[in-house]
Amino acid sequence: MKAALLPTLMSVALIASSAMAEPPIGSRLGERTTTANQRTNYDALRTAHRLAECLYFKRGGDVRAFLAARTDADVQRYDRALSKSVECARAQLTDTPNIEGAAVLAPADVMRGIYAEAALLKMKTDDALPPLEAQPSYARDWFAVTGRPAAIDEMGACTADQNPAGIRSLLATKPESAEEVAAVKALGTTLGPCLPQGATLKANRQSLRAVLAEALYQRAVAPPPADTQG
Repeated sequence: MKAALLPTLMSVALIASSAMAEPPIGSRLGERTTTANQRTNYDALRTAHRLAECLYFKRGGDVRAFLAARTDADVQRYDRALSKSVECARAQLTDTPNIEGAAVLAPADVMRGIYAEAALLKMKTDDALPPLEAQPSYARDWFAVTGRPAAIDEMGACTADQNPAGIRSLLATKPESAEEVAAVKALGTTLGPCLPQGATLKANRQSLRAVLAEALYQRAVAPPPADTQG
């Protein structure tokens, strides 16, 4: 069995407002806005993270409900609510001057991880999570709605159990940075054994980061194990 993560393809549509964007002198009609649909992956990722942080600040309940959804219908419902939100439409999401707003287009599985990162950043409940002993199975109910291969999510859940500190170190880095590369390499000793037998991991860093962020978030918000002692 091979488990692969699709490439992270992200773009940001920008709406600019400046003197340069005004209709030329003497024209009756002109286009006030300009769009730039292709930006560097770094800028697109940074914008996506800022959008997620804004949405969590403004509509944290919807972000948490989106990540808590366990059916496709509920996922789509909360996704629509977040995508139609106007609270962050005019927020400063980019470093580009004279920008009024930005629309982020990201793969659904990557955006899930970015939402999870925004939630973890505010919640801080993952700070106290200890490493756990290996379990015979890492199947989780949230796997059904991520759109990822189950083996990939299983690897993420296993890593979140066994090395939560390693994931926290990864999430503390900036996307597409040298520090991120180093953090991923440091996690390698956990990722390999956590990958189900027979599976082959083919992933770029942002897809992998998204898997691990969501796995850590889902562990952080999961109810504590039931007391089995009599």
